[in-house]
Amino acid sequence: MADPPPSRSIARRHLAIACVAVNALVFILSRPALMAKGLHDLIGVVFLGAAMLGVRYDDDDTERYGVRLGGIFPGAAGDPRSLVRTVWEAAPAALRELGVAGLMAAVVLPVYSALWPLVNRPIAPRHFALDADRWREIATELLAVAFTEEMFFRGFVQTRAGDALGVSAQRPPWRDGARVVVITAALFALTHVVVDPTAARAAVFFPGLVFGALRYARGGIGASVALHATFNLWERYLEGR
Repeated sequence: MADPPPSRSIARRHLAIACVAVNALVFILSRPALMAKGLHDLIGVVFLGAAMLGVRYDDDDTERYGVRLGGIFPGAAGDPRSLVRTVWEAAPAALRELGVAGLMAAVVLPVYSALWPLVNRPIAPRHFALDADRWREIATELLAVAFTEEMFFRGFVQTRAGDALGVSAQRPPWRDGARVVVITAALFALTHVVVDPTAARAAVFFPGLVFGALRYARGGIGASVALHATFNLWERYLEGR
């Protein structure tokens, strides 16, 4: 027997509570006094915790939310494999998602770079070097920023937004899926505006559309995580950081 469709009213309530709570915490942690103490680093923990709590509170179906990650987060279905074996067996899929993200970046980043000066300006002369500081930036953007934000927005928020509209979480009809992607991208941009109310922050709506479409196309968040990190690192380069 097929599982009953998620309740739209419950999904709307869960989505509203999660977004209000997360935005409130992000706003507090991004205040200058707390940033000076390094507490803004906890924002990633807020995203990750909200995503996992939301999935667990709903039905623990990590696959439906696109966050199973090859069994690292097995969900209600469980997974008999050890973590080491799970990671090893997930490596080919991870490489495929990296490849997809790389192809998407090759198509989208030139357009993004051409439009970027419309709402931004370089901070310093641009340079690129793969030194120790750059590798730390790559790790930070991938694990602490892109991964946690994608877990929350493309994993939890996009799935629950679809539930609220009666849209399947896995490759819905494009018209229905487009509505969900737009809503998720708008909520993604709103959270960035909460931190810094500028046009540049609001403009993350457009990369959010790409991340959301990629999540539907791939069935999970792997490629969107890699592409998100690539966007962030490229943004640093464009700014001259």
